[in-house]
Amino acid sequence: MSKMTWIIVLVILGIGAAIVIGVLGTRNEPAEAQASGLCSSLTALEASLKGLTSLDPTTASKSDYQSDLDAVRSAWNQVQGDAQDVKNAPMESLDNAGNAFESAVRNVPNDASVSDAIGDVTQSADQLVAAAQSTAASIHCT
Repeated sequence: MSKMTWIIVLVILGIGAAIVIGVLGTRNEPAEAQASGLCSSLTALEASLKGLTSLDPTTASKSDYQSDLDAVRSAWNQVQGDAQDVKNAPMESLDNAGNAFESAVRNVPNDASVSDAIGDVTQSADQLVAAAQSTAASIHCT
């Protein structure tokens, strides 16, 4: 083969390699975008849980407690919805921690003080934060 033929073959191979690299490089973008939504909702869940457990029992009202609890539930619902969009999202430990938190909330007596209510849910809230952080790390949230 002549020099010109070799140059043409190498150019064609280079173009083919660039196309393959481009296709392989973009095939995970939708999954990353979906994981990004889950990452955001996990962050919001953590923030809402920390807001709930950091209520000052000496100044917080039952309304404050209920409002923060509603924020946690809303964030949890968002996490569950976003997790459905992420293929193979590792949700078992997060689901277990979420169920334990809901159980702790249900077990708070209606006549409990804000201080007692916060005390009753803090341990399970902390476990849910840890599970959210673990899930975020496993799907490579930044």
